[in-house]
Amino acid sequence: MEINFLFFITVFPAIILYGIAKSGLGGSMTLISVPLMTVVMPLNQVLGIILPILIFSDFIAVYKYRKDFDLGTLKLMVPFAAIGIFIGSFTFSFFSEELLKFIIGVMGFLFAGHYFFFRKNKEQKAEKNLFKGGICSILAGFTSFCVHAGGTPTSLYLLPLRMKKEIYVGTRIFFFTFVNLIKLPIYINLSMTNLETFKNSAILFPVALLGILIGYKLLKIINEKLFYNIIYALIFITSSKLLYDYLI
Repeated sequence: MEINFLFFITVFPAIILYGIAKSGLGGSMTLISVPLMTVVMPLNQVLGIILPILIFSDFIAVYKYRKDFDLGTLKLMVPFAAIGIFIGSFTFSFFSEELLKFIIGVMGFLFAGHYFFFRKNKEQKAEKNLFKGGICSILAGFTSFCVHAGGTPTSLYLLPLRMKKEIYVGTRIFFFTFVNLIKLPIYINLSMTNLETFKNSAILFPVALLGILIGYKLLKIINEKLFYNIIYALIFITSSKLLYDYLI
């Protein structure tokens, strides 16, 4: 891992975004993190370096939100996410990064577009749904395994539930903690995460920690309605960018 100017303007911002996402704010922004890092290193190396950083960050976030999560939602989502992870591990080589990001972009664009342009009562809560939760969780596990981008499918299920801001953030954090721990032994078995990538992860973790601190500060000053509008807006913007990059 050669640290130079290009490294600073691609890898550092990408890792900071992952840190901000681990605070619970703007998870969809990380859709651009993997593409940024692939400017200076291969995709497999990027995925291998990011995973331990995510797990370290998960542990910090889990401690902060240890009392703020919805256990019933986790019981529904985690087993289905595990199915998605295993599907991803067997089909990883058949999907290009561009195609996966296009699929995520379509989902996020339609989801956020419906919220902003067609949904009349934006604060109405949706009921928990086994089928929708299962499908979204499988997609989250699959895309998380392939490109560390399970945030949008997760949001497709969690956001309409209109949980309290802290419960939403905590549930999301606990969900991805389980997802990333399930991914770890598979990454090691596929040699995507190894001693060398782990050393690089340790070097970059303080950058993620900076992102976490930034995210926590922002969350304290954002009210609940604005919080949800920001998340939907970020999903819409990043999804639109993914579709633009794929189609142009």
